Amino acid sequence: MLVQATTKNYNRLFTSLILNEVKDAEALRKALETNDEATTYMPGDAEVRAAFDESCLYNLQSKGVLYLLESAIRPGMSSTALLGFNQYTLEHMMPKKWRNKWGALDDEAAAQRDRKLLTLGNLAIITHSLNASIRDADWSTKKQGKGYKDGLALCAAGLATMAGALEKESWDEDDIADRAEWLADKALEVWH
Repeated sequence: MLVQATTKNYNRLFTSLILNEVKDAEALRKALETNDEATTYMPGDAEVRAAFDESCLYNLQSKGVLYLLESAIRPGMSSTALLGFNQYTLEHMMPKKWRNKWGALDDEAAAQRDRKLLTLGNLAIITHSLNASIRDADWSTKKQGKGYKDGLALCAAGLATMAGALEKESWDEDDIADRAEWLADKALEVWH
């Protein structure tokens, strides 16, 4: 999904894995490596890194990737519990409507920003109520909250996938790229 490879004939692939009694990760890896069909394609590290940095997935796909990654890298002794998948929504840390509060750019830079803000480095899973309170705000407001409503710094600090991002004084394309690289590193550690 990340590298947008085909999922055609997955039904046959999984039927084959079941019939051949592929029951563990090593057997699965061998089965996939020995099969040269497009449905068993395994992307390399560079391709996964590029996908985290460049791919614009559907919101539900992005939310799923971030949720699975969160569940995999979350410390076992965390003081905060991971909520169920449907308790989270996808947040654009730099909002789609950035032009309202994030400054003006020339047309080329604005087009690049519009694309970058749809990538995984700019996306986070947060609760619905937090999303509603910080939507389309500038970075400082998103981070600290406004009035009686708290922001990301307090309400999303327990999310492992937010590590580092909440320490930033500002949020821009370089920060998005850095976070995409960090997320890719974590994904490769978990799913390698």
